[in-house]
Amino acid sequence: ATLGRALESVRAQTLPVSQLVVVDDASTDSTAEVARSYQGLNAEVVRLDKNVGAAAARNRGVMAANTDLVVFLDADDEWLPRKLEKQAAVIAANVKVSFVSCGSDLISPDGVNTGDIYRGQVVVTGSLAWKALLSDNYITTPSVLVWRAQMQKAGCFNPNLKIAEDQDMWIRLAASGELGYVHESLVHVHERRTSLSAGSFSDQLAYTLPMIEGHIARFSAKLSSREINNILGRRLLRLGQLAFHRDAPQAGRALIWRSISLGYKPWEGALFLATTSPLALCLKQALLRR
Repeated sequence: ATLGRALESVRAQTLPVSQLVVVDDASTDSTAEVARSYQGLNAEVVRLDKNVGAAAARNRGVMAANTDLVVFLDADDEWLPRKLEKQAAVIAANVKVSFVSCGSDLISPDGVNTGDIYRGQVVVTGSLAWKALLSDNYITTPSVLVWRAQMQKAGCFNPNLKIAEDQDMWIRLAASGELGYVHESLVHVHERRTSLSAGSFSDQLAYTLPMIEGHIARFSAKLSSREINNILGRRLLRLGQLAFHRDAPQAGRALIWRSISLGYKPWEGALFLATTSPLALCLKQALLRR
């Protein structure tokens, strides 16, 4: 059902796609049959014999494409009708732009539109987007339209990353060109109760954080010491706070202390640690029982 919804959103585009590649990542459902059944799309199905993960599957799709521009759409998600039209206008207007993104609304498992998936996040575009993306991701995969040659030059998605392969890709693309942006929501990202996109705390610790640290090392000559400390400190603080919500307080404290040592919002980190200390939690429970 979700693949059908995604394909309907492709068919509804005011700027029609010239090629549709559906990568069937060794699914056990009727993915291929559903894709081929949509008239007017002429879907080319790439069937993989074993599950290779999101990064490798997307890379196979890019390899199979013969268009200058490529876009991505997971089976769960959907585009609004003018998504491609508006993004194509942006990328055609500036030869320096490597890829274009747009706003994305998050749809809850119950079908409720909860608004901008990155609500409150400052969107930095242009030639310095790579620096902003080191601190915060504000790009969803189905929101991207990219020059295929630029993507291949940047190395495509890293299949060694279980999660955050998209963040890694956007940072590399933004470093090799400029980011264009349509400042309106043109994508609906449908949240699943078992969604992989958020990633577990352990996965973020094992994959996302080292990926960011690797990029910081790579771009160290272009970053001041203060910028490095702020980027890493922000990532550490948020990951540390997440750890407390994932029943990993010991790891969370270590991460937050690291962020404090870098001078990133030390009072915020210290206050969080104080209010989540065993003594503070005992006092809170005692007050609630009164």
